[in-house]
Amino acid sequence: MPDPVPAPIRAELDQTPEWWDRQYRELVRERIPRDAASHEGHDLDEISTYDGTTLRRWCVDCGVSIDPYAQHEDSVTRRTAT
Repeated sequence: MPDPVPAPIRAELDQTPEWWDRQYRELVRERIPRDAASHEGHDLDEISTYDGTTLRRWCVDCGVSIDPYAQHEDSVTRRTAT
């Protein structure tokens, strides 16, 4: 009797717990805000390129880069509501 679950879905269901953990962590990481205000008080690193022209801020606590142009969701909501 053939498997009632389609092959692509069966492939996902048969993944290891480690695979599912990586998928979950990636989804959580995508939901972490990238604005600096949301990472106030966190451990931040500044990373520059080899030639020193590009500087990136990295939140060590959350494992994400900080977007210098991102705004906190509350300030965006307030600005668009007025």
